Amino acid sequence: MTYHETLSFLHSMPRVHTAPTLARMERLLAMLGNPEKKLAGRFLHVTGTNGKGSVCAFLTSALRRQGYHVGRFISPFIMEFRERMEIDGEVISEAETAEIGEQIKSCVERYTQETGETPLEFELVTLMGLLWFSAHACDLVVMEVGIGGTFDATNVITPLLSVIVRVDYDHTELLGNTLAEIAAQKSGIIKAGAPCVCYADNPAEVQEVIAARCRETGSQLVIPKRADIVQGKAEPGRLSFTYAGQAYTLALSGLYQVQNAVTAIEALRLLPSLGYPMTEQAVKDGLSSTTFPARFEVLSRDPMIILDGAHNTSGMQAMADNIAYYFQEQPLLYLCGMLRDKNPEEALSAVLAVNTVQFAACITPPTPRAMAGAQLAEIFTSHGIRAEAFPSIGAALEALKEKQKALCTSSDRNIPILCFGSLYMAGDVRRECGRANENV
Repeated sequence: MTYHETLSFLHSMPRVHTAPTLARMERLLAMLGNPEKKLAGRFLHVTGTNGKGSVCAFLTSALRRQGYHVGRFISPFIMEFRERMEIDGEVISEAETAEIGEQIKSCVERYTQETGETPLEFELVTLMGLLWFSAHACDLVVMEVGIGGTFDATNVITPLLSVIVRVDYDHTELLGNTLAEIAAQKSGIIKAGAPCVCYADNPAEVQEVIAARCRETGSQLVIPKRADIVQGKAEPGRLSFTYAGQAYTLALSGLYQVQNAVTAIEALRLLPSLGYPMTEQAVKDGLSSTTFPARFEVLSRDPMIILDGAHNTSGMQAMADNIAYYFQEQPLLYLCGMLRDKNPEEALSAVLAVNTVQFAACITPPTPRAMAGAQLAEIFTSHGIRAEAFPSIGAALEALKEKQKALCTSSDRNIPILCFGSLYMAGDVRRECGRANENV
């Protein structure tokens, strides 16, 4: 198969089965020689509702600074499929994607013949990552969960440690309707003897479920001390803070990244006790050099365009907090696209409450799960925000730039455009802003 034929094959697989199970993954892995067992005890396994991608980026950057040969597996991608897996900062090549795709296709044909069942797309993508990391004998692999934890395809690994970031309501149709039920699914990645680092500000019912799972598995539970975090100067593209007396800087903008960074710091500080040396200087250098797209990312300063991956209630609240901090009473413009299954009106509540929004350009994200831009515009107008649907992100941005010029006064020379709502549109926004060829 060619690279594009491989992607077509992967995308032809179903996305979900009715009964959650790891049995398919376990059987497929056995047929492929159990590559995950060759990396047993080398995985840093990361789950949560919001922040897991950022924590994976922090961990990977610091581990590389320490000199480790590091794999990273993330979901979803922003610009192209190959971003889902990288080693030492380099994404998988098209040639290796096709080569491993051939192995997987042959395995799937045999599996389907023997069982009459078809594996899921994400299961096969996870298989590809595990085969690739194993073939390159990574020292450590930072592995991001797809959805949940217990029955996620990544949960076939044996972790060195696990990390659980912010847990909130999302994918309730799969994970449960209460925070305790969702936390139970997330805490399924905690394995016997492997320590777990947990985000500092999770709700009490979430912390109780995670603590109970740690007691059950005999796993050390580490929670950063909120009182040890002191926020320093923050501006778009640079954050400073101290944690437990140590000073750190981040090349990121979202205020929420400080809590994500502290979670990563605690995980990195555990490594020496687990047999992997880690210096404080590598931690600091790794964090300061971490970049991650679509997380309150400044794409342009003139005109000011910011891209954020906020797509659920928790993410939107975090974005609203950033708006309040950075832009206060400044006029704002929105570019938004949402998925129908994200309970859009509830998810948008925090950003609908921002009273300086002048206009919202609404688009339909490129996925069957999308809410139509015209329907999204109705939500904004029902809350007193002028809004209009546009056929493309390019058309929406052009209209917003014209509105920027029309609204600008001597005191508001650069009215920010905030792009958010679905990661499915993030890649196109970055391309429209000239970020198509940048490493992410």
